[in-house]
Amino acid sequence: MNESLNQELEFAEEWLSLSKYHFKIIAVATVLADDKKAYRGTLRDLCSCLGIGNSSPNRNKIKGVLKDLEANEYIKLIEDKGVYTISLSASIQKSKKITKIKKAWYELIKENSNNGVPSWENTLRVFLILIDMTTIQITTYNEIGKRLGLSNSTIKNCIKVLKKIRFDDFTIESRVIKEKLDNGEYRTIGQKYMQVLNFE
Repeated sequence: MNESLNQELEFAEEWLSLSKYHFKIIAVATVLADDKKAYRGTLRDLCSCLGIGNSSPNRNKIKGVLKDLEANEYIKLIEDKGVYTISLSASIQKSKKITKIKKAWYELIKENSNNGVPSWENTLRVFLILIDMTTIQITTYNEIGKRLGLSNSTIKNCIKVLKKIRFDDFTIESRVIKEKLDNGEYRTIGQKYMQVLNFE
């Protein structure tokens, strides 16, 4: 395996509730950042990494998002002759919780997004929540959706994608949890998610 794919990426918990485009840009900057948690490149470079055309409206949108992220202290931004330095270190240091994943896992999520439905950035956000859950935690699509500002159907679709991916030597599986009611019937209260080891 390419050594860089073993590199660990750090995601601050506070980033998960960002709007879709804000999270997408901060995720790409994280993947491309150097050891000092800084990314350096042009708006054209960012357009390419985001998989969008290098058009004036797209560049302006990126500029607006970067300024917004800076104003809310998620990043530090320096612009010099069209080259942008995006520093993530301050946001990482201030975060209450950091989730680390392998770059290879990020790449697998991007590769397995079904033509953008669900989008890779939403699937990544759901993955970052599931990877931190213990095997005894019970949650619902609604609870995950509230944390991320996403609909139940989007959460369901993201989880469907994640359950098909083989991450190194594990896959994500879920178990529906039900409780027995006084009338003898059962009611679904949520799901448990676990990382199940795969042996060759």
